[in-house]
Amino acid sequence: MNNQYSDSSSPSLNRKCLWCSQTNIDRGKLINCGHIICNTCILNDKICHSTCPFCWYKHAEQFIRDNKICSVCCSAINSNDHPSLCPNHHNRCSQCFSQGCILCQFRKFNSANRNLLNDLSSKEQRTLYTCRTWVMKFEEIQKSKINNIAMIQSNEKPDVIELSESDFDPEQQSLIGVKPSKVKKPNNSKPEESGDCMICLEPLGSHYRKLHVCGHSFHKVCIDQWFQSNGIQSCPSCGYVYGISQGPQPPNGHMTTKHIPVRLPGFENERYENPGLPTIEITYSFQPGLQGPLNPSPGKPYSGTTRKAYLPNTKEGRDILDLLKKAFRDQHIFTIGRSTTTGQENVITWNDIHHKTSISGGPDRFGYPDPTYLNRVRQELADKGYK
Repeated sequence: MNNQYSDSSSPSLNRKCLWCSQTNIDRGKLINCGHIICNTCILNDKICHSTCPFCWYKHAEQFIRDNKICSVCCSAINSNDHPSLCPNHHNRCSQCFSQGCILCQFRKFNSANRNLLNDLSSKEQRTLYTCRTWVMKFEEIQKSKINNIAMIQSNEKPDVIELSESDFDPEQQSLIGVKPSKVKKPNNSKPEESGDCMICLEPLGSHYRKLHVCGHSFHKVCIDQWFQSNGIQSCPSCGYVYGISQGPQPPNGHMTTKHIPVRLPGFENERYENPGLPTIEITYSFQPGLQGPLNPSPGKPYSGTTRKAYLPNTKEGRDILDLLKKAFRDQHIFTIGRSTTTGQENVITWNDIHHKTSISGGPDRFGYPDPTYLNRVRQELADKGYK
C-alpha cells in the first residue's frame, strides 16, 4: 500500500519522527494513522495495511495481550502458568527471559542504527517477520469485526464461522489462547495466493514447501538451508518450533567436567553445597578432521583444539551446564569458520553460545565478574531451543 502524506508548511508543526525521534524531517504525517514518521522508518510492506512502525508495535502488542501469547517464544501462556512482564510490560511465560522479548527487539529497529528492512541479521529478520505476522492477524480480526458491523447495519445476517486453531497460521498451536467463540469472520474469504518466500522475498512459483503445522510456505531450498543454519527448526515467519536440527559442530568432540577449589569473582558469598569445590570447569576437546556438509568448506581439513570454560557450582550454574550438555550433544556449541581473534580460516570457533574461558578479568577478558552472564547464556541457549 502506498502512503499518502499530509505535508503542512506551518512552522508550529512538530516534525519529529515518533519512531526514531529524528527532528526536522522532510515528510511527516501519515494520513491513515496520524503519526509523524520519517521516510527512513516507513515500512514498505505489501502484506500489512499499516506501514507505520509505531502502529505495528502497538497492534502486535495488543494482539499478543488479547490472545495471551508469550512475547519471547510465541507460545500460548497457559492458565496455570505464572507469567511475568518484561521491562516494557509485555507478557512472557515462566520459561522465558525478558532479554528475548520480540516486541522490545522490534522497538530497537530505527533509522538511528540501521534501515528497518535492510542489513538485518537472521535473528533480526525473525523478529521482524514474527511482529509482521502478529500485525497481520490483528488487522484480519479488525477487518472481520468491521465487516460484521456493516452487515448488521444493512439488515443482513452475517455468515459467520467460528475460528478454530487451524484458522491461525502464524502461531497455530501457540494461539490456543484465542477464544474462538469471540472471534468471528464472514464466510466470503477467497483462497490466498502463494505470494513470496519470506526468506528470499522472491515469488514462490511451483517449487515450495508448506510447513505442516503453521501453514507458511517457502522455497524448499530456502527453508532447508534455514533449518540447517539456525539449530532450532522454527518457522521464519511466526517462530513456531518444529524441532532442533543437527548443528555444524564437528562430531569427534568430547566434553568433560570437573569441580575445582577456586571461587569465581562475583560468587564469593554464595552458599555452595560443596564449599571446597565452588566452580565447574568444562573442557571441550576435538581432534583434527575433515569438514562436513554443514561446514563452509566440505572435505577440507580443520585443526583440532581444546577449550576450557567456567561456571559457578550453584543450582543455576548446574542447570546451565545441563543445557550446554544437550547443545553439545546436538552439535551446536561450536562451528567451523574464521577465528575472530587470530583471523585464521577453517578453525573450530564458538557458535553463538558464549562461554567464560577465563576465571577472572571481567567481560573484556571473557571472565568473571559479569553479573548478567548467566541470564545471557541461558537466553542464547533458549534461542537454539534449549530451555
